[in-house]
Formats: sequence, C-alpha cells, structure tokens
Amino acid sequence: MKAIMGKVKITPSIGTPMGGNVRSDNKVRGVHDDIYCNVMILNDGTKKICLLGYDVVGLKYDTCTSMKKVISNNTDIPFENIIMFATHTHSGPDTCMRMYHGIEKAIDIYLDKIEKKVLKEIVKLNQQEFSEVTLKTGKTLVTDLSFNRRLIRKNGDIVMNFEKFAIDDIIGTTGPIDPELITLSVWNDKKQLIGVLVNFTLHPAILVGLDWLISRDYIDSLDKQLKEFYGNQLVVLFANGAEGNINHLNFEKPDQWRDFRETKRIGKKLGIYARENIDKAINVTGNVKFVSKILHLPLRPIKEEEIKWANMVMIRDKEKEEDMFDGIPDKTYAKMVLAMNKRTETTYETVIQGMFMDNFAFVTFPGEVYVEFGLAVKEETKQNNTMIIGLANSQSGYIPKEEAYSQGGYEVRTAWSSQLIYKAGDFLVDYIKDKIIGE
Repeated sequence: MKAIMGKVKITPSIGTPMGGNVRSDNKVRGVHDDIYCNVMILNDGTKKICLLGYDVVGLKYDTCTSMKKVISNNTDIPFENIIMFATHTHSGPDTCMRMYHGIEKAIDIYLDKIEKKVLKEIVKLNQQEFSEVTLKTGKTLVTDLSFNRRLIRKNGDIVMNFEKFAIDDIIGTTGPIDPELITLSVWNDKKQLIGVLVNFTLHPAILVGLDWLISRDYIDSLDKQLKEFYGNQLVVLFANGAEGNINHLNFEKPDQWRDFRETKRIGKKLGIYARENIDKAINVTGNVKFVSKILHLPLRPIKEEEIKWANMVMIRDKEKEEDMFDGIPDKTYAKMVLAMNKRTETTYETVIQGMFMDNFAFVTFPGEVYVEFGLAVKEETKQNNTMIIGLANSQSGYIPKEEAYSQGGYEVRTAWSSQLIYKAGDFLVDYIKDKIIGE
C-alpha cells in the first residue's frame, strides 16, 4: 500500500455566515482555532481512494458532486473513489445554508474559494511520490464522553438533554451510545506515523458558535494531543459516526461546561484514548474492496396540519427574532416547512460508500443518523474494526428511528434538517447490507 497525506486551511473570513445554530447575528467575528480540510490518498496499486475530511457542519450533495468532478477531471483519482465528509463542528461556516435566506452568495464565494484551494493541494499531492506505508487499525471503548441525548421522564415523555428538566424525573435514555473509538493509522517505511483517521461518535456541538468564533470544537484539542506526541507532521482526519442522537451532555451533571474548557477536556481525553489505541494497533491485512453506489431516499410529504401551523406561527411570531443557542425557534421551523412545501422533488439523491479489507472497514452514511443504525451496520460486517462515517457526501439531515416520530423530540420535527420518510434508517441499513457489504 502507498499513501500520501495533506491538509488545507479553510478558515473563513470575518463576516462569513456561521452554521450550527440559529442566531439573529450569525456572522463570524473571530477565530479561536483554524479549520481544515484534511486529506488522505491511498493507492493499492490498482486504484486510488481519496478521503477528504472537512471541519464544517455539513456539505450539500451538489457541493460534494462539484468538488469530486473537479478533482477527478484534474487527477487520476476516479470520481466514485472520493469520499467527502464533515466533522460537523457547530462553530464553522454555514456550508449547508439550511436556516437562513439571503446568505447564499456569501457562502458560494466561500465554497468556491476552498474548492480551488483543496484542488490545488490534491493535484500537488497526487503529483508527488507516494510513500510505501503500513496501515494499522485499533479499537478502544470510550464510555465516559458521549451520551444519548434523548431522555425519558417518569411519565414516559421524551426530553432532550439540553432542555430543562429535573434530574430525579429522568429514568433513562431512549437508546445506547457507540463507545468505539477506531483508528486507521498510516506508517511510513521509517516507522513514523504520518497520518491517522480517527472515528468516534459524538456531536461537536459543545460551543455552538460561542462568541461567534470559528472553532473545530473538541477536534482541535484531539488533534493537538496527537501532534504533541507524534509530531507536527502528523495529519489527523476526524470522522464522526452515527451521532444523530449523541452529544457530550451528561444529564446528571447540570453544571457541565459549554465553553472552550469543555472542548479542551473532551478533546484531550479523546487524544489520550486515541494514542493508546494507535500504539497497540495491528496491521491491516487483505486486498481493498471499494464500493460506491448512488441511491434515492424518499422525502416525506408535508402534512396539511404542518402548513397550517407554519402559517399561524408566521403571524404569531412576526416580530420575533430568530435566536436560539440550542435547538431551532418555531419561526425558523415555520419558514422551512413553507419552503419545503414548494419543492418538486420526491426523493433525495445521495451516495453510499464502503471500503473493506480483512480486519478493517468503513461505511458511509449521508447525514446525521441515529446511533442504532450505525450499530446495526457494524453487526453486519465481518470486520472487527468497522468505522461508520456519518455526514458523508451530503447532508440529508437527521435520520431517526421510526418510533422516535411518535415520541417527539428535536430530531424528528419536519425541517430541512429532518426531511426523509420515517423508515429511511431501516431502508439505509438494508441497502448497505445488500448493496455495499454484500456487493
């Protein structure tokens, strides 16, 4: 196996619209830490596979398709062998353009700029001599940093762990977490670590645009922790998992930080876990099988009662500002429902990909999938170390379990961030089992 690593700074300029929450003032005011597109290109002698990890909240399907076409047209990397995924930091530019209108030009300018920068780096990397490398993989269970955010009250009602509730009124959560931290490390012939793909399931929504500062959230401290030990030449890609219902909030600790102290604490601990993982990793063996498929997921139709509610809210909240630290205001929901009702599409096009070797695999999901679906896919693969790479190749929105729609809660409310049919998650798992794993 041969490989080459690289990175591109994609920090936006002051005044760029931010994504990750809804604010009346959503413009970048400063930079706490730079954001990047981190690059890993693998070459097994018969094919090249390019992984691009962007420190943004999400990437639209059209954005991914455009970038892949530009790369494939300027290199020998096939279009279908390019994987683009977002780390999902909630303190980055609004690359999804979901919550606001009138910002499209500013975001298009930003995306065009970073497309050119990323293309330049990939062309340069691809023209260089690839290093002979050894791939290693490891797995560590991390049980103290991530939590299922859907809580069950004594009366059976569901409340999100970022909402108001009494601790003694909570009897548990509606589902599990995925505690697996999995690494794919890249070692050169001098036994130096030159790159690593770290996979863990945890919403990077600690800061949520705190002080309107750009940040990778906890990923920055994870990156620094690994570079402190392995050297600044190390390129760290972070791939989130099926994090649709997973965040960092422990409901039993109401005074938990929501600032840079918390991102440092979590990132540092993840870095320690990842280092232990990397140091005991085993060689990846076997030939590479890579599968990429286009599929269409049905959109759920907008209900008449949703339209009536949206029209009522637009009158009721006419003078209200759209501003909320966690969650989405009713007025923003209403705007999205009315806009979605005008769309002519009935399906959402996306791409599912998988790479498989003897003891390592990854499978992509298109949006913010509930953790249960990621765990279900892991049960279907024969590889002991299987990464679920969420928010890949598009941002289809939340993909909850079907029963969550009757329970209620944040992820199930109709919006651009939750638009697929109720059974979309089950459909995806079956599709991956038959068309990706079973191909």
